[in-house]
Amino acid sequence: MKVLIVDDEKHVREAIRYFVPWEKYHITDIYEASNGQEAMRIMQEQQPAIVFTDMRMPLMDGAELLEWLHSHYPHTKTIVISGYQDFNYVKPAIVYGGTDYLLKPLNSKQLIAAAEHAFKLWLEEEQERHQAHRQNMQLNVLRPLYWDKMLSDLVAGQASFQEVRNSLCEELGMPLFVAECRVALISLQGADCRLLHRFQGDVGLTSFVLANVCNEVLAPKQNGFAFRSWQGGADIVLLLWSAVAEAEEEMHRINESIRQTYGVQMDIGLSLPVAFPEGLQRAFRQARQSLNERNLLQREGRIHLFREQSGSGGPEKNYAYETQLDKLRVAVLSGDQDKMERVVDEWSDQLAGLPLLTESQFQQLQADISEVLRRLRPDGEISFELCYDSEGLFSVENWRSQLKTLLQRLSEGNAQTPDNRLVEEIRQYLQQNYARDMTLQHIAERFFISRENVSRKFKQITGENLSDYLTGLRVDKAKTLLQNTNLRLSQISELVGYEDEKYFSRVFKKSTGQSPREYRKQGENYIS
Repeated sequence: MKVLIVDDEKHVREAIRYFVPWEKYHITDIYEASNGQEAMRIMQEQQPAIVFTDMRMPLMDGAELLEWLHSHYPHTKTIVISGYQDFNYVKPAIVYGGTDYLLKPLNSKQLIAAAEHAFKLWLEEEQERHQAHRQNMQLNVLRPLYWDKMLSDLVAGQASFQEVRNSLCEELGMPLFVAECRVALISLQGADCRLLHRFQGDVGLTSFVLANVCNEVLAPKQNGFAFRSWQGGADIVLLLWSAVAEAEEEMHRINESIRQTYGVQMDIGLSLPVAFPEGLQRAFRQARQSLNERNLLQREGRIHLFREQSGSGGPEKNYAYETQLDKLRVAVLSGDQDKMERVVDEWSDQLAGLPLLTESQFQQLQADISEVLRRLRPDGEISFELCYDSEGLFSVENWRSQLKTLLQRLSEGNAQTPDNRLVEEIRQYLQQNYARDMTLQHIAERFFISRENVSRKFKQITGENLSDYLTGLRVDKAKTLLQNTNLRLSQISELVGYEDEKYFSRVFKKSTGQSPREYRKQGENYIS
């Protein structure tokens, strides 16, 4: 806390310095001014919390100073010290929020009481301001989550439009009367090689950033709002309530903005215009279907419009689908790696020659292959990565390579020990929950193991302390946000699991050798 004493009489300033118990309130910075103009300069440079001021001074008197303080530093507490009881001197102290009015010559007890009263008031209000600031920060973090959940429920038919109508109008800019709407969906999987990898595979973080990009495009005309989906089949949902006839052009603008920002375009499913709000669920289904039934083999066009005639039951049967599955069974049973690779090559060539392969058809194909492999190797870990190239488009070649690698691993067996699996599960849990308050005890209880065993096994398998791994994970997430967003440091610190911005900055600097601001500035210089 800083204090300023303003009086043209030096002995008055010295008396105030002498009598007030500054050390009791840990006050070490005490400034002096002989008139209002000097006081203004010190206020602008040091911003003291408490001001003792005389009323009659040269150049600028106390009344003018009180008015200026009230306008520019409303939280500052003022104590007026004057040799006059005239109402014209008392009035400014009352009007401009003075905490006390003391008469000269100064009474030490009254001076100390007035000072302690001002200190107490300022400290109480400062605590309230900090609490309000923290609540606002929490609301800023929670408010987007509220809209994600509410709008996801709304388009899924699990929430009442009437309950959120006023909020949609007041907070999101939706017109009071809307006759039609359209729904668009974005799935992140098509951008796996570029956008999702840029955010270290974190779907939640990537969705958060991507929704912000969409809303930056939608905001000027308030045509709609993008939010993170809580429903299956999409990561980002765009509810478009204005200019629905121009929705396709709006999606092209959004895709261009994403391309300019991140160098990749997205696959976007777009519904037909429907009545609002009763057609919302149908529009959501249409947009999801247009994504699921897009032709993966098509290289042009990333905006996929809903077609009434869309829809087919499963993988195209104009190639020997069941025959290929049988060949795969035999090849895996034989354990002959060359035979397995020949089956994969033959299957890949057939896929590449198809006129149509939809997302839903391909997912069914993957599911059928997984089922075959599970029957052959029930203990094997069977998972498919996303088969997309550097442009975010489906790649038969990537699928061919991935399936060959998977078959080779299954044929060799899974040599992973129980401890390895436990540590891998812990790492996956940390990657998914790094933003939460995380303790060693919490992790131990989560995996039904003692704290000592958690720490020991993690260090034994990875060669790294668990706490260091979590810190490194959080710092890496923070780096990504610092480089790719304009979020404030306080927001970034909360998003990566630190409630205290200053503590986050210390951890970040200890890990990287740079403060978060220095790291962000360096990234800007590098990009430019």
